[in-house]
Amino acid sequence: MSSKLATSNLSLRQLRAFVAVAQESSMTRAAARLHLTPSALSMLVRAMEDDLGVRLFERTTRRLVLTPAGQQFLPTVERVFAELEQGLNDLQAVQHMKDSVLRLVATPLLASALFPQLIASFRLLHPQVRVELLDGPVDSLPALVRQAQVDMAVCTANDDAFDVHATPLYADTLMLACHSAHPLAMQREVAWQDLLSEPLILMRHGSGLRTLVDQAFARWSRRIQPAYEVSQVATALGLVAAGEGVSVLPSYAISRVQSLSSTTTISTVALVSPTVSRQIVALTKSGVDASPAAQAFMAHFKMHAGKA
Repeated sequence: MSSKLATSNLSLRQLRAFVAVAQESSMTRAAARLHLTPSALSMLVRAMEDDLGVRLFERTTRRLVLTPAGQQFLPTVERVFAELEQGLNDLQAVQHMKDSVLRLVATPLLASALFPQLIASFRLLHPQVRVELLDGPVDSLPALVRQAQVDMAVCTANDDAFDVHATPLYADTLMLACHSAHPLAMQREVAWQDLLSEPLILMRHGSGLRTLVDQAFARWSRRIQPAYEVSQVATALGLVAAGEGVSVLPSYAISRVQSLSSTTTISTVALVSPTVSRQIVALTKSGVDASPAAQAFMAHFKMHAGKA
C-alpha cells in the first residue's frame, strides 16, 4: 500500500484515538476520555495500524507503550491538532468580530500620538470592526471600564486601578527633547545629572510623568526648579522648539511630532543613568473575558506601538 493511500484512509477519529492512547498509556483510560468503549477504541487503533502498515503500540499486560514508529509519529499528530484548534479559534474570532464595535478610551496624549496610526492599521486588517475612540484624564479611565462604558482603556500603569485587569502592552522610555541646535542634540546619550544646569520644561506636579522625572533627579537634588511647568506635552514641545529649554518626555509623543513635520526643530536624545521607562497597559473589566475585537487590538498594539 502506498503512503499516499494510507494517509488518505486516516480519519480524525483514528488520529484522536491514537493521541489519547499514547498520552494515557491505557486503552481503558483513553476510552473513558473519548467516551468510547475500550473495544471500539481498540478497533480504531488497529484499523489505523492496518492502514499505515506499521505497529504504533506494544501491548503489555499492564499498559500500552509506543513503538519507535509511534514515538516518531506522535509529535506530528499533536502538532496537526494544535494547528487545527488554532485555526478554528481564529475562524470563530473573525466571526465574532463581524460587524462588532470596539469602544476605546485613552489619555489625550496617547489618543493623539499613538492611536491614529494604530487604529488605521488595525482597521486595514479588520475592516468589519467599527472603532469608537474617547480621550479623557487618566484617573477617569478605570471607572469607564468598571461601568462597561468602554471595552478597553489604554493608559500608563496605575497602582490605584486595583479592581480592573491590566495587560501590559508597551514600555515607553523617557527621552530628552531639545532644540536641534542645542549642544546636547549632538550626543548619543545624556545622563540625567547633566540636565541639572539646563533650563527645564517639565509637567506640573500631580502628573505621573512629573513623578517619574522627580524620582530620577532625586539622587542629586531634592527640589527641581524648572524654568517652566506646563500641563500639556504640546506646550512643552512648543517651548522646546522655541529654544526656551529642554524637556523630558515620552518617546512616542516626541516621535509623533517629528513625523508630522519635516521641518521640526526638536531632537531627541536617550537619557541614561538611569534609563527610565513607564508601562502602558490595557485596562479591561475584571472577571470578564475581553471581546475578540479587544483581544485583536491588544495584540496589534503590542506588535506595532513602537512603529506608530
